[in-house]
Amino acid sequence: MQNRKLLAFGILAFAQSAFAQDPPATKTGVANEAGEDPVPRPSRSPGGGSNNTMKKFAQPSNAQGLYGVFDVRHTTNDYFDESGGRLRRDPALHGKLRMGGKYYGDVLDVSVGVGGSKLPRSQRVYQNRPDITIDAYPLKGKVAKLLVYMNALFPVRSGDLDPTEFADGDRYDRDYRRAIDATVMSFGVAPNIKLESFHSMGRLQWTAGADAWTRLYSKPLYIEESDGSRDLGLIAEKEPAIGERFEDSAMRYVHQETLAIGYTPTILPNLQMEVAGYAEHRYIPRYHRNELSDAWEYTYEPERISFARYKVALDMTPSVSLSNELYFFRNGFFAGNRINDQRRYRNIVRLSFKL
Repeated sequence: MQNRKLLAFGILAFAQSAFAQDPPATKTGVANEAGEDPVPRPSRSPGGGSNNTMKKFAQPSNAQGLYGVFDVRHTTNDYFDESGGRLRRDPALHGKLRMGGKYYGDVLDVSVGVGGSKLPRSQRVYQNRPDITIDAYPLKGKVAKLLVYMNALFPVRSGDLDPTEFADGDRYDRDYRRAIDATVMSFGVAPNIKLESFHSMGRLQWTAGADAWTRLYSKPLYIEESDGSRDLGLIAEKEPAIGERFEDSAMRYVHQETLAIGYTPTILPNLQMEVAGYAEHRYIPRYHRNELSDAWEYTYEPERISFARYKVALDMTPSVSLSNELYFFRNGFFAGNRINDQRRYRNIVRLSFKL
């Protein structure tokens, strides 16, 4: 009996160690404004800890093994007109379960995620796209990291798509809606540099990083007159009407840069505060008809956006964390005007549970 108790305690200790790992840097929504997936709690160090800025730059723990995290968040998007009046507010409740494992000395992270969302005053639950994510770290030092990643979002039915998810009609995010019955694969690389300093009042962390990615689809995307491509800017207004639909064969390319500063007070080592600024460049095709060949050709039209993120996170227990993230979008600050996007604020209240 005593041996069985020792064995049971050993299994429990192993399970606790395995599932207490930090969740991965997740790319399930790379275009959906920089990281709404669970952010891992930092590894402890003198003076507390602070999360890295972007989801691609999440700081894994040194231990390897299995992990799990369940994330519940309430998201609110506020849309404004040109005069500053609020047009509408789109709230939604999201839940996500992510399970995975870290291997080869914590330089390879493989995980899968499933989830759903619910709108206020509705009994309908919308299915989020299931995904699989692979993160690899060719370089992983204390100051510099290099992440290479791949993410695959699997198809769901068009009726399962949360209508608030891409309600702003952004030309890049709109591809998710157009490819609802296709697997969407993202490939990217993300280097970053992190510096830390410690003093009697707490710990400061400076992060500078970049991220570049592209997408591929398991099925062709088509452009036709009735699918809204002209309103999205994929077809210029002066171009003639599209007689027969044609394949949208242009690759999409995005790169994003960020600067952030985080602070953890000595008296509250479980509290992390962070301010981050993002500048993002998207290379979106615009199709035009060749007058000689009568074929549809494209040229890239860069689209710049920028936004700031203000975050406060509290680790209430070793397994439970609570955070609030406020995103502020603007047309200045290294950005141009975005077509069909009048969103100004996004607020995310998040509760994460390690399993």
